[in-house]
Amino acid sequence: MLLKKNEVPKTTKMIVDDIRYSFHKLIQQNNPILSITINDTGCKTKEELRFHITNKLFNKIRKDFNGTFETTLNYLFVIEYPTKVSMGNQIPNNCDVHAHIILETTLPTKQIEDYIQTTFKNPNIYIEDITKRNDKLNYVNYLIKQKDIFNIDSYNYKIKTSKWKLKTT
Repeated sequence: MLLKKNEVPKTTKMIVDDIRYSFHKLIQQNNPILSITINDTGCKTKEELRFHITNKLFNKIRKDFNGTFETTLNYLFVIEYPTKVSMGNQIPNNCDVHAHIILETTLPTKQIEDYIQTTFKNPNIYIEDITKRNDKLNYVNYLIKQKDIFNIDSYNYKIKTSKWKLKTT
């Protein structure tokens, strides 16, 4: 089953619930979970960064590995403004946005980093394997810290889950 964001207008509560739901679905999968922060993307708006991450990063990786059954690439990302904006000290026009990505993948971390490097010009990338972190269930709270300024372009996800079939006798 494929879970992906529905593009209908949503309230802030609906967005937060959608992020929480997708996060929990993502971390229930069986592959390594990476937390990736990308700064210095050169993108000035949420819409621009969302386009780059969805279409130029993840669609490129999917295209390169299309048809390879053993490759998993499930993601959730949240786009944020600098802290000054969320504190009300700056208007969110023409300021650098950044992204936090939760990625469940079978691809090596170095390969993911290479794709990010080719998608953005000189990005600042931080990648951490959070698969075995005891506090990873609380990580979603970090992702929604700017919930008061979220809109439909603040996040995206695509998660392919396994369908479990129960055997009946």
